[in-house]
Amino acid sequence: LYIADTGNDRIRVLIPSGQVSSPSIAAVTNAASNLPGAISPGEIVVLYGSSIGPAQLVKAAPGSDGSYGTQVANTSVSFNGIAAPMIYTWATQVAAVVPYGITGATAQVTVTYQGQTSAGFSVSIASSAPGIFTSDSSGQGQAAAINQDGITVNTAATPTKIGDIISLYATGEGQTTPGGVDGQAASVPYPKPNLPVTVTVGGQDAPVEYAGGAPGMVAGLMQVNVRIPAGIQTGNAVPVVLRVGDALSQGGVTIAVR
Repeated sequence: LYIADTGNDRIRVLIPSGQVSSPSIAAVTNAASNLPGAISPGEIVVLYGSSIGPAQLVKAAPGSDGSYGTQVANTSVSFNGIAAPMIYTWATQVAAVVPYGITGATAQVTVTYQGQTSAGFSVSIASSAPGIFTSDSSGQGQAAAINQDGITVNTAATPTKIGDIISLYATGEGQTTPGGVDGQAASVPYPKPNLPVTVTVGGQDAPVEYAGGAPGMVAGLMQVNVRIPAGIQTGNAVPVVLRVGDALSQGGVTIAVR
């Protein structure tokens, strides 16, 4: 910025200092439900705040082995000092995977961007904190689900039917066997939750045919294959609830059943 200083017969030049505002975390939420609360090992989370990433959203690119690194676009996240695999970064929103090595009752979460680190943000740690991913990423409404053919997305126009298997996608299942490896893509033998997994569809218990790592996807994304039980009220918005251990997924998630 050039300024005419007529009193001193000078042209003044103002040059930006290059300093960046310090990162600040306002909330940590489950990436599937968008709700705050306790976090679990391996959970995919979204951090909200200010000056925590670049002006334009940058997605992390997995390596040749499908694994995600702990830094993207000069942004990193840590939980109790343990670096977390990164999913994406943006000025006000960052997604990462809670490291499987966190222990204790609480975690201090920090974001480092361009060499500056936020103050610690305290969150509780739970053995599980499940959330179901939805098609519009809001955490409510139509689940992000695949019908039995493994291709068709479940929608009102392409519903599943009684007796068929539908695949749901969730996070927050906690520790697994084999143990989860931070940032690693799920491969055979697929990791399965140590805690019991149950699902209700339309308020009725639904047989869980598989609950474990989503093939080829980052550790912490769980695939749950569920058989639609007989006797439920069908429709475009049949409620579905996931339980892992003693913790329930968010309400308001639905699938289409005809």
